[in-house]
Amino acid sequence: MDLPIHIIEKYLRGEANEEETRLVNDWFYSSDAGAEPANEAVAALREEIGKKIQRRLNQSIDLTIRRQQERRTRVLQFAAAAAMLLGIGLYFLVQRNRQTPLIAKVAEKRTATGNSKATLILANGKAIALDSTADGPIDSKNGMQIIKPEDGKVAYVPTQQVSSSPTVVYNTIITPKSGQYSITLSDGTKVWLNAASSLRYPVPFSGSLREVELSGEGYFEVATAMSAQGNNIPFIVSVRNAGLPNDMKVKVLGTKFNVMAYSDEGAIETSLVEGKVETAYSGNNALLSPGLQSSLEKTTLGFKVSRADLQRALAWKNGEFRFSRMDIKGIMRQVTRWYDVSVEYQGNVDHIYLSGVFSRQNDIRQMLDILEATGTVHFQLAGNKITVSTK
Repeated sequence: MDLPIHIIEKYLRGEANEEETRLVNDWFYSSDAGAEPANEAVAALREEIGKKIQRRLNQSIDLTIRRQQERRTRVLQFAAAAAMLLGIGLYFLVQRNRQTPLIAKVAEKRTATGNSKATLILANGKAIALDSTADGPIDSKNGMQIIKPEDGKVAYVPTQQVSSSPTVVYNTIITPKSGQYSITLSDGTKVWLNAASSLRYPVPFSGSLREVELSGEGYFEVATAMSAQGNNIPFIVSVRNAGLPNDMKVKVLGTKFNVMAYSDEGAIETSLVEGKVETAYSGNNALLSPGLQSSLEKTTLGFKVSRADLQRALAWKNGEFRFSRMDIKGIMRQVTRWYDVSVEYQGNVDHIYLSGVFSRQNDIRQMLDILEATGTVHFQLAGNKITVSTK
Protein backbone atom coordinates (compact mmCIF):
# COMPACT_ATOMS: atom_id res chain seq x y z
CA MET A 1 0.00 0.00 0.00
CA ASP A 2 1.44 3.37 -1.10
CA LEU A 3 0.63 6.43 0.96
CA PRO A 4 1.44 10.04 0.03
CA ILE A 5 4.28 11.39 2.16
CA HIS A 6 2.42 14.62 2.92
CA ILE A 7 -0.35 12.68 4.73
CA ILE A 8 2.23 10.94 6.90
CA GLU A 9 3.87 14.28 7.67
CA LYS A 10 0.49 15.78 8.65
CA TYR A 11 -0.08 12.82 10.99
CA LEU A 12 3.31 13.33 12.65
CA ARG A 13 2.56 17.04 13.13
CA GLY A 14 -0.80 16.17 14.71
CA GLU A 15 -2.75 17.85 11.90
CA ALA A 16 -4.30 14.77 10.22
CA ASN A 17 -8.07 14.45 10.13
CA GLU A 18 -9.92 11.24 11.01
CA GLU A 19 -9.75 9.77 7.49
CA GLU A 20 -6.06 10.59 7.13
CA THR A 21 -5.35 9.07 10.53
CA ARG A 22 -7.13 5.89 9.47
CA LEU A 23 -5.05 5.72 6.28
CA VAL A 24 -1.81 6.08 8.25
CA ASN A 25 -2.90 3.36 10.67
CA ASP A 26 -3.82 1.01 7.83
CA TRP A 27 -0.48 1.68 6.13
CA PHE A 28 1.57 1.26 9.29
CA TYR A 29 -0.06 -2.06 10.29
CA SER A 30 -0.42 -3.50 6.79
CA SER A 31 1.75 -6.41 5.68
CA ASP A 32 3.51 -4.05 3.27
CA ALA A 33 4.62 -1.95 6.21
CA GLY A 34 6.44 -4.97 7.63
CA ALA A 35 8.47 -5.38 4.40
CA GLU A 36 11.82 -3.82 3.68
CA PRO A 37 11.33 -0.04 3.24
CA ALA A 38 11.68 1.32 -0.27
CA ASN A 39 14.14 3.98 0.87
CA GLU A 40 15.66 5.53 3.98
CA ALA A 41 13.10 8.34 4.06
CA VAL A 42 10.19 5.89 4.27
CA ALA A 43 12.03 3.90 6.95
CA ALA A 44 12.54 7.07 8.98
CA LEU A 45 8.86 7.98 8.72
CA ARG A 46 7.82 4.53 9.90
CA GLU A 47 10.17 4.82 12.83
CA GLU A 48 8.72 8.22 13.79
CA ILE A 49 5.17 6.87 13.57
CA GLY A 50 6.12 3.95 15.81
CA LYS A 51 7.64 6.32 18.37
CA LYS A 52 4.57 8.54 18.34
CA ILE A 53 2.26 5.58 18.86
CA GLN A 54 4.38 4.31 21.73
CA ARG A 55 4.45 7.73 23.39
CA ARG A 56 0.67 7.97 23.21
CA LEU A 57 0.26 4.46 24.60
CA ASN A 58 2.66 5.17 27.45
CA GLN A 59 0.78 8.36 28.29
CA SER A 60 -2.49 6.42 28.19
CA ILE A 61 -1.12 3.73 30.50
CA ASP A 62 0.04 6.36 33.02
CA LEU A 63 -3.36 8.02 32.95
CA THR A 64 -5.10 4.66 33.33
CA ILE A 65 -3.07 3.65 36.36
CA ARG A 66 -3.73 6.98 38.06
CA ARG A 67 -7.45 6.71 37.32
CA GLN A 68 -7.53 3.15 38.71
CA GLN A 69 -5.79 4.27 41.86
CA GLU A 70 -8.28 7.10 42.32
CA ARG A 71 -11.51 5.40 41.35
CA ARG A 72 -10.72 1.69 40.75
CA THR A 73 -13.83 1.35 38.65
CA ARG A 74 -13.13 3.01 35.33
CA VAL A 75 -10.52 2.76 32.63
CA LEU A 76 -9.74 5.88 30.65
CA GLN A 77 -11.07 5.84 27.11
CA PHE A 78 -8.15 6.26 24.77
CA ALA A 79 -8.03 8.11 21.49
CA ALA A 80 -7.81 6.10 18.28
CA ALA A 81 -4.64 5.88 16.17
CA ALA A 82 -3.19 2.44 16.72
CA ALA A 83 -3.85 -1.16 17.48
CA MET A 84 -0.58 -2.30 18.94
CA LEU A 85 0.33 -4.60 21.84
CA LEU A 86 3.67 -3.60 23.41
CA GLY A 87 4.06 -6.64 25.64
CA ILE A 88 2.69 -5.33 28.96
CA GLY A 89 -0.78 -5.59 30.41
CA LEU A 90 -3.40 -6.32 27.75
CA TYR A 91 -5.07 -4.76 24.76
CA PHE A 92 -8.57 -4.58 23.46
CA LEU A 93 -9.41 -3.40 19.96
CA VAL A 94 -12.79 -2.59 18.50
CA GLN A 95 -14.07 -2.04 14.99
CA ARG A 96 -17.54 -0.72 14.47
CA ASN A 97 -18.86 0.07 10.99
CA ARG A 98 -15.28 0.60 9.68
CA GLN A 99 -14.45 3.23 12.28
CA THR A 100 -10.84 3.78 13.30
CA PRO A 101 -9.74 1.09 15.80
CA LEU A 102 -9.66 2.09 19.45
CA ILE A 103 -7.37 0.67 22.06
CA ALA A 104 -7.67 0.20 25.81
CA LYS A 105 -4.72 -0.99 27.84
CA VAL A 106 -4.25 -1.88 31.51
CA ALA A 107 -1.03 -2.61 33.36
CA GLU A 108 -2.49 -3.52 36.75
CA LYS A 109 -3.76 -7.08 37.44
CA ARG A 110 -6.42 -7.96 39.98
CA THR A 111 -7.68 -11.17 41.52
CA ALA A 112 -9.59 -13.45 39.16
CA THR A 113 -13.00 -14.96 39.86
CA GLY A 114 -12.32 -18.23 38.06
CA ASN A 115 -9.87 -20.83 39.36
CA SER A 116 -9.31 -24.58 39.77
CA LYS A 117 -12.66 -25.97 40.87
CA ALA A 118 -14.30 -29.33 40.11
CA THR A 119 -16.39 -32.11 41.61
CA LEU A 120 -15.54 -35.77 41.09
CA ILE A 121 -18.51 -38.17 41.09
CA LEU A 122 -17.53 -41.79 41.81
CA ALA A 123 -19.43 -44.84 40.59
CA ASN A 124 -21.18 -45.21 43.96
CA GLY A 125 -22.51 -41.65 43.73
CA LYS A 126 -20.04 -40.16 46.20
CA ALA A 127 -19.20 -36.55 45.33
CA ILE A 128 -15.73 -35.20 46.07
CA ALA A 129 -15.01 -31.46 45.94
CA LEU A 130 -11.52 -31.56 44.44
CA ASP A 131 -10.66 -27.94 45.17
CA SER A 132 -11.06 -28.57 48.92
CA THR A 133 -9.43 -32.03 48.88
CA ALA A 134 -5.84 -32.37 50.07
CA ASP A 135 -3.17 -33.45 47.59
CA GLY A 136 -2.52 -37.18 47.54
CA PRO A 137 -4.58 -40.40 47.14
CA ILE A 138 -8.37 -39.97 46.93
CA ASP A 139 -9.81 -43.42 46.23
CA SER A 140 -9.10 -46.74 44.48
CA LYS A 141 -11.32 -48.96 42.34
CA ASN A 142 -10.98 -51.60 39.63
CA GLY A 143 -7.19 -51.66 39.83
CA MET A 144 -6.88 -47.86 39.57
CA GLN A 145 -5.88 -45.35 42.22
CA ILE A 146 -7.24 -41.82 42.00
CA ILE A 147 -4.63 -39.24 42.98
CA LYS A 148 -4.65 -35.47 43.27
CA PRO A 149 -0.99 -34.67 42.49
CA GLU A 150 -1.46 -30.90 42.87
CA ASP A 151 -4.10 -28.21 42.80
CA GLY A 152 -6.08 -28.25 39.56
CA LYS A 153 -5.17 -31.82 38.58
CA VAL A 154 -6.45 -35.34 39.19
CA ALA A 155 -5.02 -38.57 37.78
CA TYR A 156 -5.85 -42.28 37.55
CA VAL A 157 -2.81 -44.49 38.19
CA PRO A 158 -2.79 -48.31 37.75
CA THR A 159 -2.09 -50.34 40.88
CA GLN A 160 -0.28 -53.67 40.98
CA GLN A 161 -3.55 -55.52 41.56
CA VAL A 162 -5.64 -55.40 38.39
CA SER A 163 -9.37 -55.76 38.84
CA SER A 164 -11.02 -58.76 37.22
CA SER A 165 -14.51 -57.33 37.62
CA PRO A 166 -16.47 -57.45 34.34
CA THR A 167 -18.66 -54.57 35.47
CA VAL A 168 -18.04 -51.27 33.69
CA VAL A 169 -17.50 -48.52 36.28
CA TYR A 170 -17.90 -44.86 35.34
CA ASN A 171 -16.69 -41.70 37.04
CA THR A 172 -17.64 -38.12 36.15
CA ILE A 173 -15.74 -34.88 36.69
CA ILE A 174 -17.74 -31.64 36.62
CA THR A 175 -16.46 -28.07 36.55
CA PRO A 176 -18.85 -25.29 37.64
CA LYS A 177 -19.05 -21.83 36.17
CA SER A 178 -15.83 -19.97 37.06
CA GLY A 179 -13.92 -23.26 37.39
CA GLN A 180 -11.62 -25.42 35.30
CA TYR A 181 -9.64 -28.62 35.89
CA SER A 182 -7.39 -31.20 34.22
CA ILE A 183 -7.52 -34.98 34.46
CA THR A 184 -5.30 -37.85 33.37
CA LEU A 185 -7.39 -40.89 32.47
CA SER A 186 -6.43 -44.52 33.04
CA ASP A 187 -4.88 -44.87 29.55
CA GLY A 188 -2.69 -41.77 29.98
CA THR A 189 -4.96 -39.48 27.98
CA LYS A 190 -4.96 -35.93 29.37
CA VAL A 191 -8.07 -33.77 29.34
CA TRP A 192 -8.47 -30.11 30.33
CA LEU A 193 -12.05 -29.01 31.10
CA ASN A 194 -13.19 -25.43 30.70
CA ALA A 195 -15.81 -23.82 32.95
CA ALA A 196 -19.34 -25.30 33.07
CA SER A 197 -18.24 -28.62 31.56
CA SER A 198 -18.24 -32.32 32.44
CA LEU A 199 -16.53 -35.55 31.38
CA ARG A 200 -17.85 -39.07 31.99
CA TYR A 201 -15.38 -41.95 31.49
CA PRO A 202 -14.87 -45.65 32.34
CA VAL A 203 -12.44 -46.76 35.05
CA PRO A 204 -10.40 -48.30 33.58
CA PHE A 205 -10.79 -48.49 29.80
CA SER A 206 -11.30 -52.02 28.51
CA GLY A 207 -12.16 -53.80 25.28
CA SER A 208 -11.63 -52.63 21.71
CA LEU A 209 -12.91 -49.07 22.16
CA ARG A 210 -12.20 -46.13 24.45
CA GLU A 211 -15.19 -43.80 24.72
CA VAL A 212 -15.87 -40.78 26.94
CA GLU A 213 -18.77 -38.32 27.11
CA LEU A 214 -18.14 -34.57 27.04
CA SER A 215 -20.47 -31.71 27.86
CA GLY A 216 -19.21 -28.13 27.49
CA GLU A 217 -15.62 -27.67 26.36
CA GLY A 218 -12.50 -29.77 26.68
CA TYR A 219 -8.99 -30.03 25.27
CA PHE A 220 -7.69 -33.58 24.71
CA GLU A 221 -4.22 -35.05 24.38
CA VAL A 222 -5.07 -38.64 23.53
CA ALA A 223 -2.56 -41.35 24.38
CA THR A 224 -1.99 -44.18 21.90
CA ALA A 225 -3.27 -47.55 23.11
CA MET A 226 -2.65 -50.94 21.48
CA SER A 227 -4.69 -54.13 21.66
CA ALA A 228 -3.18 -57.55 22.37
CA GLN A 229 -3.22 -58.11 18.61
CA GLY A 230 -1.15 -54.97 18.03
CA ASN A 231 -3.96 -52.79 16.69
CA ASN A 232 -4.64 -49.20 17.68
CA ILE A 233 -7.58 -48.87 20.05
CA PRO A 234 -9.75 -45.97 18.84
CA PHE A 235 -10.70 -43.13 21.20
CA ILE A 236 -14.15 -41.58 20.80
CA VAL A 237 -15.54 -38.42 22.37
CA SER A 238 -19.34 -38.37 22.47
CA VAL A 239 -20.51 -34.76 22.70
CA ARG A 240 -23.65 -34.56 24.82
CA ASN A 241 -26.10 -31.90 25.98
CA ALA A 242 -24.98 -29.53 23.24
CA GLY A 243 -28.45 -28.47 22.13
CA LEU A 244 -28.77 -31.26 19.54
CA PRO A 245 -31.19 -34.22 19.53
CA ASN A 246 -28.31 -36.71 19.22
CA ASP A 247 -24.65 -36.97 20.24
CA MET A 248 -21.87 -35.79 17.93
CA LYS A 249 -18.87 -38.13 17.79
CA VAL A 250 -15.18 -37.29 17.53
CA LYS A 251 -13.15 -40.37 16.53
CA VAL A 252 -9.39 -40.34 17.08
CA LEU A 253 -6.36 -42.63 17.41
CA GLY A 254 -3.69 -40.44 19.02
CA THR A 255 -3.95 -36.68 18.76
CA LYS A 256 -4.40 -33.25 20.36
CA PHE A 257 -7.63 -31.36 19.79
CA ASN A 258 -10.21 -29.06 21.37
CA VAL A 259 -13.98 -29.52 21.38
CA MET A 260 -16.26 -26.56 22.18
CA ALA A 261 -19.82 -27.81 22.57
CA TYR A 262 -21.78 -25.51 24.86
CA SER A 263 -25.56 -25.73 24.45
CA ASP A 264 -25.92 -21.93 24.12
CA GLU A 265 -23.51 -21.67 21.17
CA GLY A 266 -24.63 -21.89 17.54
CA ALA A 267 -22.14 -24.57 16.54
CA ILE A 268 -19.94 -27.34 17.91
CA GLU A 269 -16.33 -26.55 17.03
CA THR A 270 -13.59 -29.20 16.89
CA SER A 271 -10.08 -27.79 16.37
CA LEU A 272 -7.19 -30.14 15.62
CA VAL A 273 -3.66 -29.38 16.84
CA GLU A 274 -1.94 -32.58 15.74
CA GLY A 275 -2.85 -36.09 14.59
CA LYS A 276 -6.09 -36.93 12.82
CA VAL A 277 -9.75 -36.91 13.83
CA GLU A 278 -13.12 -37.51 12.25
CA THR A 279 -16.21 -35.70 13.49
CA ALA A 280 -19.54 -37.40 12.79
CA TYR A 281 -23.22 -36.60 13.30
CA SER A 282 -26.32 -38.33 11.88
CA GLY A 283 -24.60 -39.70 8.79
CA ASN A 284 -22.53 -36.57 8.11
CA ASN A 285 -18.81 -36.48 8.83
CA ALA A 286 -15.70 -34.34 8.42
CA LEU A 287 -12.08 -35.54 8.39
CA LEU A 288 -9.59 -33.12 9.90
CA SER A 289 -5.85 -32.75 9.51
CA PRO A 290 -3.72 -30.54 11.81
CA GLY A 291 -4.66 -26.86 11.72
CA LEU A 292 -8.24 -27.44 10.56
CA GLN A 293 -11.53 -26.96 12.38
CA SER A 294 -14.94 -28.50 11.83
CA SER A 295 -18.08 -26.61 12.83
CA LEU A 296 -21.33 -28.51 13.20
CA GLU A 297 -23.94 -25.84 12.61
CA LYS A 298 -27.01 -26.46 14.77
CA THR A 299 -29.37 -24.87 12.25
CA THR A 300 -28.28 -26.96 9.25
CA LEU A 301 -26.85 -29.99 11.12
CA GLY A 302 -24.04 -30.00 8.56
CA PHE A 303 -20.26 -29.71 8.97
CA LYS A 304 -18.19 -26.80 7.75
CA VAL A 305 -14.40 -27.27 7.62
CA SER A 306 -12.09 -24.26 7.74
CA ARG A 307 -8.63 -23.19 8.86
CA ALA A 308 -8.54 -23.20 12.67
CA ASP A 309 -7.52 -20.20 14.75
CA LEU A 310 -5.72 -22.36 17.31
CA GLN A 311 -4.67 -19.41 19.45
CA ARG A 312 -8.30 -18.46 19.87
CA ALA A 313 -9.55 -22.04 20.28
CA LEU A 314 -6.99 -22.84 23.00
CA ALA A 315 -6.97 -19.43 24.68
CA TRP A 316 -9.04 -20.64 27.66
CA LYS A 317 -6.55 -23.47 28.32
CA ASN A 318 -3.71 -20.95 28.22
CA GLY A 319 -5.42 -18.61 30.68
CA GLU A 320 -6.62 -16.04 28.15
CA PHE A 321 -9.67 -14.57 26.52
CA ARG A 322 -8.94 -14.14 22.80
CA PHE A 323 -11.50 -12.65 20.42
CA SER A 324 -11.30 -11.98 16.70
CA ARG A 325 -14.14 -9.75 15.49
CA MET A 326 -16.53 -11.53 17.85
CA ASP A 327 -19.98 -10.12 18.50
CA ILE A 328 -20.61 -8.75 21.98
CA LYS A 329 -23.14 -11.48 22.80
CA GLY A 330 -20.59 -14.18 21.99
CA ILE A 331 -18.08 -12.45 24.25
CA MET A 332 -20.59 -12.17 27.06
CA ARG A 333 -21.39 -15.88 26.83
CA GLN A 334 -17.75 -16.58 27.66
CA VAL A 335 -17.88 -13.98 30.42
CA THR A 336 -20.91 -15.63 32.06
CA ARG A 337 -19.18 -19.01 32.18
CA TRP A 338 -15.92 -17.78 33.63
CA TYR A 339 -17.25 -15.19 36.08
CA ASP A 340 -20.53 -16.97 36.90
CA VAL A 341 -22.80 -14.00 36.20
CA SER A 342 -26.03 -13.40 34.28
CA VAL A 343 -26.44 -10.95 31.40
CA GLU A 344 -29.34 -9.00 29.93
CA TYR A 345 -29.34 -6.60 26.97
CA GLN A 346 -31.00 -3.22 26.55
CA GLY A 347 -31.42 -2.05 23.00
CA ASN A 348 -29.74 -3.43 19.89
CA VAL A 349 -26.09 -4.39 20.41
CA ASP A 350 -25.80 -6.75 17.42
CA HIS A 351 -23.59 -4.30 15.51
CA ILE A 352 -20.74 -4.41 18.07
CA TYR A 353 -17.78 -6.62 17.15
CA LEU A 354 -14.57 -6.69 19.20
CA SER A 355 -11.10 -8.15 18.81
CA GLY A 356 -8.48 -8.55 21.49
CA VAL A 357 -6.68 -10.67 24.04
CA PHE A 358 -6.28 -10.39 27.79
CA SER A 359 -5.74 -12.54 30.86
CA ARG A 360 -8.53 -14.48 32.55
CA GLN A 361 -6.85 -13.52 35.82
CA ASN A 362 -8.40 -10.05 35.68
CA ASP A 363 -11.54 -9.60 37.75
CA ILE A 364 -14.86 -8.91 36.11
CA ARG A 365 -14.98 -5.18 36.93
CA GLN A 366 -11.66 -4.67 35.19
CA MET A 367 -12.82 -6.57 32.14
CA LEU A 368 -15.99 -4.49 31.88
CA ASP A 369 -13.92 -1.31 32.24
CA ILE A 370 -11.78 -2.42 29.31
CA LEU A 371 -14.77 -3.19 27.11
CA GLU A 372 -16.42 0.08 28.05
CA ALA A 373 -13.24 2.01 27.21
CA THR A 374 -13.83 1.21 23.54
CA GLY A 375 -16.64 3.77 23.59
CA THR A 376 -19.20 1.46 21.98
CA VAL A 377 -20.74 -0.41 24.89
CA HIS A 378 -21.91 0.34 28.43
CA PHE A 379 -22.26 -2.02 31.41
CA GLN A 380 -24.13 -1.83 34.67
CA LEU A 381 -23.02 -4.40 37.23
CA ALA A 382 -25.41 -5.12 40.10
CA GLY A 383 -24.45 -8.12 42.17
CA ASN A 384 -24.03 -11.01 39.73
CA LYS A 385 -26.09 -9.39 36.99
CA ILE A 386 -24.69 -7.38 34.07
CA THR A 387 -26.88 -5.11 31.94
CA VAL A 388 -25.39 -4.41 28.51
CA SER A 389 -26.34 -1.43 26.34
CA THR A 390 -24.82 0.76 23.63
CA LYS A 391 -23.01 3.96 24.55
